[in-house]
Amino acid sequence: SLVVFVGFLYEPKLKAIYHAIAAALFQWMHLPKVFASILTAKNEKRVQFKRSWRWIKLIVIPAFAFLIFYVIFYYSNPVFSEMSDTFWSAIGDFFSNLFQNVSIVWLLQFVLGMLIVSLFLFKSIQRQLTHYEQGLQTDIKRNRKKRFHGLSVIKVHSISLKNEYRSALVLIGSINVLLLIINAIDIHWIWFNFTYDPSFNLSQLVHEGTYLLILSILLSMGILLYFFRRNLNFFPNNVWLRRLANAWIFQNAVLVISVIVRNYHYMYHFGLAYKRIGVMFFLTAVIVGLVTLFIKINKAKTSFYLLKVNSWTVYGLFLIVSCVNWDIVIVNHNIQYTQVQNMDSKFLLSLSDKTLPAIHKNRNVLNLSEQMEWEYKRTLDQKLEDRIATFMKKQRSISWKSWNYADQEAFDYFVSQGK
Repeated sequence: SLVVFVGFLYEPKLKAIYHAIAAALFQWMHLPKVFASILTAKNEKRVQFKRSWRWIKLIVIPAFAFLIFYVIFYYSNPVFSEMSDTFWSAIGDFFSNLFQNVSIVWLLQFVLGMLIVSLFLFKSIQRQLTHYEQGLQTDIKRNRKKRFHGLSVIKVHSISLKNEYRSALVLIGSINVLLLIINAIDIHWIWFNFTYDPSFNLSQLVHEGTYLLILSILLSMGILLYFFRRNLNFFPNNVWLRRLANAWIFQNAVLVISVIVRNYHYMYHFGLAYKRIGVMFFLTAVIVGLVTLFIKINKAKTSFYLLKVNSWTVYGLFLIVSCVNWDIVIVNHNIQYTQVQNMDSKFLLSLSDKTLPAIHKNRNVLNLSEQMEWEYKRTLDQKLEDRIATFMKKQRSISWKSWNYADQEAFDYFVSQGK
C-alpha cells in the first residue's frame, strides 16, 4: 500500500494501480541520479566531490593492477597461496567476531526503510507513465483497412481476419464441447454424489486437480483475449462467435464452482490451511476476471480496461486478507469442526504464538498427550510446553517497541494460568 501511495503521489492522474506501482519503482531507480545531482551541485561541495573523485581514480587503478598480479602469484606460488589463506582466514575471523551480534535481517530492513524514506525526501517528478496511460483507451476502436481504386475508396475485410474468425469459431466451439463433458462429470460426481473414502487420495484430487483446472481457466481467458483484441469485435455476422465465447465464459464459471466444491470437501474433512484459504480468494479474483472478460467481449473493451479493473480487485482482496487473524481462525475452526483422526496437530502447533492459548485450552482435543515420533521423539504435549515457556521468556524480555495486542492477549492468558 505504501508503494502504491508513493506511485499516486508522484503521478496523481494515474488510474491503474499497476501503473502506480511501476511509477514508484521508476522513482526508486531514479534515486541514484537524484543523489548524483545533489553531490555534483555547483557549490563548494562540488569542488570537494571532484577532489575526492580524483583521489578515487588514483587509488582504484593501482588497486586493480595489484589485484591482477596478486591472483597470478597466488596460483603460481604454493607457499604464497598458503600464507594468503592464513591471512584471509584471520581477517575473516576478526570480522566474524566484530559483526556476530549484528542482525543481517535488521540491516536489510534498515536499508529498505532508507529507500522508502528517500522517496519522500528526494523528489524527482516524472510524468512518463501518466502520458503513456492517457494514450490508452478502455474501448476498442475499429481499425478500418481501405483499398484505393482510381478516385474511389473501397472498404475491404481482410482475408486474414476471415481466417482468424473461422479459426476462433472452430477452436472455441470444440473446447466448449470438451468443457461441457468435464462440467457434466464434475456436477454429477463432485457436486451432488461425492462420498468421502479414507482410502481415496483427496489431497491429489484437490491439489493436482485444482491446479490443472485453474490453468485451464487462465488459458481460456488468454485465448479469448487474443481473439477479441482488435477488429474481430467488429466482424460482420460474428453473432455465433460471441455466443460461443459467452458460453465458454459461463462454462469456465461452472469450472470455478467445481474447484470451490473440491476445496470445500477438502476443508470439510481436513480443516483449514493457508493454501486452502488462498485458493478461495484466488477464485474470487478469477470470477471477477470472468465477469470483466464478459463485459470486454460484449462491450468491445480493451485489455487496459481488464488490467485496470482486475488489478484493483486483487489489491482489494489483499487488503481484506490482511485484516483477518488467519492463524486464530484456522485453529478455532479445525478444533471445532475437523475430525480428530484427520486433524494435523503438528501443523496447528507450527502456527504463530498468538494461537498458543487456543491450543492450550484444547490440548486434549488435539490429542497432544499421545506419543508421536517427532523432533527428538518428544510428545506434542512437551513441545507445547516448551513453546509456551519460550514465548513467555521472550515476552518478558521485549520492550514496548515489539509490543502487539495479539501477543499481549496470549501473554495475559498464560499469566492467569500461572505460567
